[in-house]
Amino acid sequence: MAVNIIEADVLVIGGGFAGLFAAVNARKYVDNVILVDKGYVGKSGATHFAEGDFTFFDPSIHQDVASWIAQMAKAGEYLVNRDWCRILLEDSIDRYNDLSSWGVKFYRKDGNILGGRYGVTEHHCMKHREYAPTLRRHALNAGVRIMDRIVMGELINQDGLIVGGIGFHGVKGDLYVFKTKAIVLAAGGSSAKIEAKPIHYWTSDGHAMGYRAGAMVSGKEFIGDPGRCLRSQDNGPDDGSLLPPDIDRVEDIDILSRYPSFRSGLMGPMVWPVLNAEGGPVLTAAWEAHCGRLPLYIDYRNLSPERKQSAEQFFDRMGTLETDKIGLNVFEKDLLEYSAGRETSAQNIHAGAGIWPADPFCASNLPGLYCAGNNLASMVSGAAYSGMGIGLCHATVTGARAGTGAGKYAGKNKKTSIDDATVTRLKKTVCRPMERKGGFGPRWLTQVLQSFTVPYFIFNIKHQKRLTAALTFVEFMNQHLVPQLRARDPHEWRLALEIRNMALNTEMALRASLFRTESRGAHFREDFPLRNDPEWLAWVKIQCRNGQMVLQKEPVPEAWRPDISSPYGERYPRVLPMEEQS
Repeated sequence: MAVNIIEADVLVIGGGFAGLFAAVNARKYVDNVILVDKGYVGKSGATHFAEGDFTFFDPSIHQDVASWIAQMAKAGEYLVNRDWCRILLEDSIDRYNDLSSWGVKFYRKDGNILGGRYGVTEHHCMKHREYAPTLRRHALNAGVRIMDRIVMGELINQDGLIVGGIGFHGVKGDLYVFKTKAIVLAAGGSSAKIEAKPIHYWTSDGHAMGYRAGAMVSGKEFIGDPGRCLRSQDNGPDDGSLLPPDIDRVEDIDILSRYPSFRSGLMGPMVWPVLNAEGGPVLTAAWEAHCGRLPLYIDYRNLSPERKQSAEQFFDRMGTLETDKIGLNVFEKDLLEYSAGRETSAQNIHAGAGIWPADPFCASNLPGLYCAGNNLASMVSGAAYSGMGIGLCHATVTGARAGTGAGKYAGKNKKTSIDDATVTRLKKTVCRPMERKGGFGPRWLTQVLQSFTVPYFIFNIKHQKRLTAALTFVEFMNQHLVPQLRARDPHEWRLALEIRNMALNTEMALRASLFRTESRGAHFREDFPLRNDPEWLAWVKIQCRNGQMVLQKEPVPEAWRPDISSPYGERYPRVLPMEEQS
């Protein structure tokens, strides 16, 4: 195969919102910025399929940033990093202005941006699937070199510095060695290729490459479907936090159906199941499955025409519900059966998991390595997603900051020569699947891995026995099966590297889930069903040390903790399974 040596001041890996903002900002400080993506930038990745919800804090309209941070902290169950929440909100208006000036269109009515409210925060809607191509055009006009179909396999760590990366062309099969002064990882999160999710192509490549290079990873235990419901009005919050856009006061909450938007099946414009097979209310789809109460139903009987129109517009904006093509109007039915399989997940929450930041400009613990979007563990979402529009806002803010940090770092440093032995070793690792004559196919191994990631009873409803059993098999997979992956063409080569990354991330998620002996947000332990504030107001960090996966606690600062003498229900309005029986 041909070997291409490419030099860059800054190499950005990943072409979504985070990567494009990083590349554009890095270009302000250095001349040679290259952005690579394993797909086609502007037509693939989560950016292309994202709903387009974007939140921003406008100081000319919104007066109290502290209230927004307080709500995010409560929604994220107090594992949010409040410093990063402030950075996110204070930078967000500039990122909105960037998007607008670059030509990204927002939905408007009578001159006003359309959006919604989530408690005190607000989000706004970009025109679906138009913004990604717009961002690509802007990056090219800014002088960024975009290389599509480049699959990155390893980062080059030389003497503790990140000085390059190795990858290949996913169609032609040519090998690429990038020599750089700085790298920005913006390659998305994890989903283990579960087809029920529209981001099933996320394979945690950035998390895995960063971990193998020595970076510190966090947030891997927060996976799946947190309890969505509020507790009774007697124990509910008094500040409106966590309430959907159509609810203004806690007194509106009904204890049986939890709250009216659940009774109708809608939270804002989003559709959720509200009735189980026995006619009772739904807490989470995974828990109803665990209790043998499937199928689940969405109830449209109480929907107003305005609410139906809101849901229809949402699906039209998403571009995923095209039932009109076959003459089906799902909103004519009173009850619609809901596929609980959609709630199966091995996906980390947005703006939560990734590589731990070492400074406000998204540097990692490894000099030369910066991270953004769902590759950065800023923890602005803590243990659960902290609000509509936070994910895309986080991608733009951290992307811009990572690009600035990487650009300034690269501008101050001379080119670093890369040791030939290091490159040879990493090339051998990346190329191993193509060089093997026999071995395990990546498609088969992906199916094997999904037997531990798809079933709801591994990551949605966790238990020590099941987590330990799954970890035993995944450890065996990483030690014995992954090294024997084989590929017959460049496409299988890409699949082989993806399953390698997914298997490593699954092991991190299993170990973190076992390590956190409580339930919180998107982490539910059937054997530890309550939050344990005295022990677990802490983040879990993971790092590779001497070939071993080492986990440690990082306590949340005292000033950011809730008053643990206050009633449990006031601290945590979201109800988790088994909680009311404990």
